[in-house]
Amino acid sequence: MKYKLLKNKLAYSIGFTWVFSLVTLFGLGVMFIVFDQVFLAYLVPTIKNQVNSTAAAIPIATQNIINANIDKYMTFWHALPFILFFVVVIYMVVAAIRKESDTQY
Repeated sequence: MKYKLLKNKLAYSIGFTWVFSLVTLFGLGVMFIVFDQVFLAYLVPTIKNQVNSTAAAIPIATQNIINANIDKYMTFWHALPFILFFVVVIYMVVAAIRKESDTQY
């Protein structure tokens, strides 16, 4: 009986794919939370303060361009977890559909 259960790997790859995908989603979430806090609390304010300081002697037009680009990239950064979430979920569904069609009963 035990040998028969070990030999039956009908749903092994589907389950492994889903567990791996869920772990990936969790890891992406944790990494986004950590990096987002670092960006918003330390890097972006530091860069903007350095650019806008009078000691840097950067022209106003260039300061505006730098600040606009930082804001643009931060907007992309905040959209990135949603993009990655949907990519992983689509991968999970496609992997399950492909494996379901390969199995024989």
